[in-house]
Amino acid sequence: MKLNESITTYDVAEALQGETGKFEVTSPNGERYFVTCQPGHSIVSLEWAGSEPNLQPFLVRKVAQPVTTEGRTKRSAAA
Repeated sequence: MKLNESITTYDVAEALQGETGKFEVTSPNGERYFVTCQPGHSIVSLEWAGSEPNLQPFLVRKVAQPVTTEGRTKRSAAA
């Protein structure tokens, strides 16, 4: 997903498979969660815990790109 892109889904784990970055997830009843995805890590299981089936989708929005340190060099204090 691109930064600030939003999708709706019934399966948050499936929707975020292979994604990286920070995501704001809003449940059908309005609760908000932040999910951070990193390369090489996966969500094994994310299940709806409500007593009734989930009939409305979740809203997922990418709010931040992953922070990388590759290619960065330390600045010299003497420079």
